[in-house]
Amino acid sequence: MSRLLVTHGHHFGVCYDLLEHTTLGRSSACTIQLLDEKVSRKHTSVHKKGDRWILKDEGSSNGTGLNGRLLLEPQELTPGDEVAVGNNLMLFDPDLEILRDLEGAGAVVLAARGDATVPPPAHVSDGSPSLQPFQFDALLGGVADMLGGPRGVGRPAALVEAVARGLGAERGALLLAPTGDEPMKAVATYPHRGRVTITRELVHRVLEERVPAVSADGILELTVRAGRSMIEAHAGAALAVPILHGGRIRGVFYADASHRSAFEQTPIDRVLAIVTITFTRMLAGPPSALRPPREPPPYPAPVAQSPAMQAVLQQAEAWAETTSPLLLRGEQGAGRAFLAGYIHSISPRSQGPFVLAQCGTLPETMAESALFGHERGTLNAADARHVGLLEEADGGTLLLDGVSELPAPLQVKLLRALQEGRFYRVGGTRPVRVDLRVLAGTSRDLPTLVEEGRFRQDLYETLATLRLDLPPLRRRLADVEPLVQAFVADFNARNGTRMKGLTPEAVGLIETHDWPGNLRELRATVDRLLVGTRSTWVEARQVEEELATHPTSSSYGTEVDIAALLRDRERRWLSSAMDRARGNRGRAARMLNLRAEELERLLALHAVDDFGR
Repeated sequence: MSRLLVTHGHHFGVCYDLLEHTTLGRSSACTIQLLDEKVSRKHTSVHKKGDRWILKDEGSSNGTGLNGRLLLEPQELTPGDEVAVGNNLMLFDPDLEILRDLEGAGAVVLAARGDATVPPPAHVSDGSPSLQPFQFDALLGGVADMLGGPRGVGRPAALVEAVARGLGAERGALLLAPTGDEPMKAVATYPHRGRVTITRELVHRVLEERVPAVSADGILELTVRAGRSMIEAHAGAALAVPILHGGRIRGVFYADASHRSAFEQTPIDRVLAIVTITFTRMLAGPPSALRPPREPPPYPAPVAQSPAMQAVLQQAEAWAETTSPLLLRGEQGAGRAFLAGYIHSISPRSQGPFVLAQCGTLPETMAESALFGHERGTLNAADARHVGLLEEADGGTLLLDGVSELPAPLQVKLLRALQEGRFYRVGGTRPVRVDLRVLAGTSRDLPTLVEEGRFRQDLYETLATLRLDLPPLRRRLADVEPLVQAFVADFNARNGTRMKGLTPEAVGLIETHDWPGNLRELRATVDRLLVGTRSTWVEARQVEEELATHPTSSSYGTEVDIAALLRDRERRWLSSAMDRARGNRGRAARMLNLRAEELERLLALHAVDDFGR
């Protein structure tokens, strides 16, 4: 036995067991009947051939989709395949492992009351359950306990359970209101991952009138009887409550019970208040609000004792609350990525992901896939769908660092994604909607690139809605000493050492350098000095020797000499680290803040052995 799981469309999360041969369609003769005008009477078949499951379109009017592509000939189904039939998107998995990826999104079916049938007498309950009087204190206490406990924060299913049980309901569901051309979606159900069938007319009434509604006309249930699915009507009462915020309806809370008078004594105004308080923040926030909370990434405030950096930080904090794109301009190594991470960590999206895309390092042939993802079967017969960086950042912040290096075709696609809030994966036919904030970083003069025709003007204007210039380190000398202290503390934390740092004379020499590589160069220099000293303090003499090998902003014309000096200094740096680590390459890599494979490459390049020779 295998299963299809419908995840959105007219049916939310409906699980069908498939026998040896199954047909999907609208005819009563079909094994599975889909209530959808875009579905033909005999639309699609799934049959078993040996150990394989074969999907075949049966000459339907609107066709069958498989993994975003039109099904042209019978294809074998594999776990995780997506099958599109009309407005229904189904996921195929023999072991239902996909349910583990849909935590909190239970099975909800919207059905018209006119489609319902009365079940045979043998299936009618002999008696109704005893009606429990409504207890407001129990409802309020249950919700408060859940919100205050570890399960309640960011767990929609737990909150739906608390409200439904407090109302004395047997089933409950939280629905996300439709937006634009997106259909209504299920967020959570009670019982957790259970199946709830809701009268479509009741939900539409709440969405249109924006007031709670109670119905004692019976409740619906999706069943499979005599080889086909059907909607059955049973005695009971239902309650639907709108969730309003900011002048918009964000969602609907639904509950029902198999007793006609279940909600007769329920104070609807109080229930409306509790439901609004319980679910508004969840539904009104970004998509990440529907996921379990995560610790924000560790991006503390940048060092800002200099007036130039204080002004930047003040402006960055003011703009952290907005959703407009922000262009961060600064020299290489000036800290664009760190500042972007800090902006994300203090923004309303801090619980969402912070994703860094280094545009200059993306391979030209794979750049589109890296940013936007690709479907299975594309890009040299890829055997799995790939989620791109834009999709990874859904609900959070995406930093496009080195955005000036994006190829022209990707600039067009990126602009469209920013304008429409959606894009297509490579090889995809269905749009992917994302809710993210885009930050862009560059060390290039984008207006000049626009004039030269190397960067799109409309993309530049979009990304530069807000602009922030990071000063180079030579313009923020007051920050040098606290930066050095921070780098020393980080070195000690990485290596378990107790280095005290640089002497005042050594710091004075550090401050006289113009640091063309900015913070990145300063950090690497501090690491080399700490590795190279045999004392707990770095002396001025060591700093003077180190800086003698450094290029300055006025010495870029002597590239050959600089390269030779840097190679010599790098070799001495490696030799000292291997000597201090007594040949332990893992320890040396940690001291130098290098990956093991990078250390191996450098040791081979400079012919340095385990004894530092």
